[in-house]
Amino acid sequence: MRSLPTRRLVSVLVCALAVTSAAALPGASARAAGVRWTGDVLPAGLLTDRIGRPDPSQQIRVDVALSDPNLTAERALADAVVDPGDPSYHHFPSAAQYAARFALPASRRQAALAWLRGGGLSVRQASGLGDLWQATGTVAAIERTFDVHLGRYRSGPEQFLANDVAPQVPGGLGVAGVIGLNDLQRFAPTGTEAVAHSVTPRLGVFSGMVDLKTLWRTYDAPTGDEGQGVSAGVFMSGNSEPVIGSLRVFEDTEHLPKVPVRTVYTEPGKPDEFKNNDGAGEWMLDTDASTGMAPRLSQLSLYTAKSLMDADVIAEFAYWAADPTGPQLMNASFGTCEALPVFDETSRGGVAVMLGNDIQDAAEKSLMQAFTEGRTLFVAAGDTGSSCPMVSLPAVGAGNGVANQVVPAQDYPAASRWTTAVGGTVLSLAKDGARTDEQVWAFGGGGSALFIPEPDWQKSESHIDRPCLGTDADGVALPPGTICRGVPDIAALSGNTTQALFITAYDQPSSVGGTSLSSPLTMGMWARVVAAAREPLGPAAPAIYRLKADARADDFFDVTTGELGGNGLYLPGAGWDYTTGYGVPDIARLAMDLTGRTTAVSRRPASAVPDARTGDAVACLPFGTSPVGNVDTSDLGDNAATRDITSAAMTLSPDGRSLVITVGGPKLSKQVPLGSSATTVQVVWIHDGVTYLAQSSADPFGNVTGTVMTPERTAGPFSSAFPHPQNQSPAPRMPKPNPTFNPVYSPGLLTMTIPFSAIGSPHVGDRLRYPTALSGTDGDAGDVAGPAYDYTVGQRCRS
Repeated sequence: MRSLPTRRLVSVLVCALAVTSAAALPGASARAAGVRWTGDVLPAGLLTDRIGRPDPSQQIRVDVALSDPNLTAERALADAVVDPGDPSYHHFPSAAQYAARFALPASRRQAALAWLRGGGLSVRQASGLGDLWQATGTVAAIERTFDVHLGRYRSGPEQFLANDVAPQVPGGLGVAGVIGLNDLQRFAPTGTEAVAHSVTPRLGVFSGMVDLKTLWRTYDAPTGDEGQGVSAGVFMSGNSEPVIGSLRVFEDTEHLPKVPVRTVYTEPGKPDEFKNNDGAGEWMLDTDASTGMAPRLSQLSLYTAKSLMDADVIAEFAYWAADPTGPQLMNASFGTCEALPVFDETSRGGVAVMLGNDIQDAAEKSLMQAFTEGRTLFVAAGDTGSSCPMVSLPAVGAGNGVANQVVPAQDYPAASRWTTAVGGTVLSLAKDGARTDEQVWAFGGGGSALFIPEPDWQKSESHIDRPCLGTDADGVALPPGTICRGVPDIAALSGNTTQALFITAYDQPSSVGGTSLSSPLTMGMWARVVAAAREPLGPAAPAIYRLKADARADDFFDVTTGELGGNGLYLPGAGWDYTTGYGVPDIARLAMDLTGRTTAVSRRPASAVPDARTGDAVACLPFGTSPVGNVDTSDLGDNAATRDITSAAMTLSPDGRSLVITVGGPKLSKQVPLGSSATTVQVVWIHDGVTYLAQSSADPFGNVTGTVMTPERTAGPFSSAFPHPQNQSPAPRMPKPNPTFNPVYSPGLLTMTIPFSAIGSPHVGDRLRYPTALSGTDGDAGDVAGPAYDYTVGQRCRS
């Protein structure tokens, strides 16, 4: 799993625990008209090093949550629709029916709208119930509306925007939280298990690769059911273009049908506003793994936000719950620590909320609504073992797959009562793909939540027996002995540092592991089960817990051993346990027990995906574009602008003997930042089944070299030690020299003229498929453009 902890240092954690703070419960209500809200401000210890003010015209986006008078009734209905003894069992309301029953009164919605618009903010209702509003405005407008001062602060190497005092809100409105006034509390992909957005993908890291068709056999996927008629989706952020392009390359490589894909923008704005490339490798993993396990889904929806800030992620969840065409199944391969109330005698009610817990109350509402509508959110249980990613360190990140952190809390939203949490395993396979063993991954998430009571549907499992720590996440006392939510519910392949799944990232073969692999794999497995059902099955976890014990024993491979024992505090055992839940599904048997069949109900094939990937001989349409300013700055710092790509195109040289590639960007240059050894621009494409990579590399002395690499050349970033898992090891061969060319930089433009002889001697009329341009420094993240269009050899740009 690519954990998404708030970016913070050890010192930040200490401050959150020790400093007297104005922070209070995100679910509390304002006490009087025009009062100072007592939550949604960082601990004072983080605001001691102010380094300046933001530009007053900078745009800020916040979420305003309103208290919900219907919350008790909504929770009762959520429990009822999965309770076989209740008259409402499996009567799942539509999004419109849910809103009609539980929406806030129009008067409160109008009052919220008037207040926020009165401050000069652009406002949209972010939830179907009117209890979540997304407001956007300038720094000046935000400061005026909430009576705060925004500043730039520093804590260690972190620089962030934050408010200095708690916001002021209308007391009579019932405000339950203001989320997004700082940009320290945000999701950001970290960790080592998933494919990183890297200019030079780390190929060959994992020696024990597994391919998806092998997993079909291992996990007993029925041949008459490949997910037909089922819709699924992935939560992500930013630019979906390279994600879809990589999925198409993966489908071609694996000889799979093309799943129809739609991009869903979960907030207003033009498509080029959804421009960041952070975490793109994670979304490539999620799409490859889920559709690879269920290759005939009717549709895959990419729900994308502009960023991974808390306010945007919460709005994503709300959008899905209210979307009448929203998919039945969704995946979220990210998480942060569950909300952890910390007792402090000076804070309101004796409780302060730790840094990073702004999202839980607001997110739970939307996740509960989707659950009640019969939908399933699959969530990775985590990659830090029996702890959650409490601390994120520079270079180390959250320690995914290599560290077990000290706080024995669970990842959220895996620990939500309204999700299906997925743990990780390591497979032992015979040559024919048969499983010889499957064990607990030592760093797979799992354990008892500390403050989230177990849902009603989990109470039938006696092995879930750890009590909560006295209160819920809001500090409200729980009845003595209240049992807390057990995580995970089920498990699937995560691999470890020596085993991973074969996928495609940025057109290139790669390998991935972690519970962020386990979760989309399981969504694909469940899609096959759902496809066999004549009646709605509802959320996955309750259906699984509802099975009779003897049936469940046949439907799951019970993981009873671990590669290093367990995942830290918890050990595997017979039946349900805190490391892998009930274990790994046997898809065919599970489908038979839940639906009475192993063939898909739908016989209608998915809609054909139009293949419009062609160049334009008149305009020489770029094969990829990218908005200005979306370069990943996390590793590039002040040098980021020199790696910003805005377009990339291919054309034929005047003599007809070479491919000319141009990569543009406002400040694109060969400049190498201090402390780096090189800057690189790569363009990758596929021709006649072979992947080609043309790389321009500049060193600190101003020297620029160009090299062409392919999988057959062992000297390149590809390696003949990286064959497709279904192939035998290749016969030894002598390394072939990499052809070279002379890249030319001019202001804002890189031109690479590559002889056809260096790239497989394509003929006029041949298609160069899925071309993608990437930039970066020392292999670190930069920017990406494409693949939007193929290039047909012979097309020339007209001046």
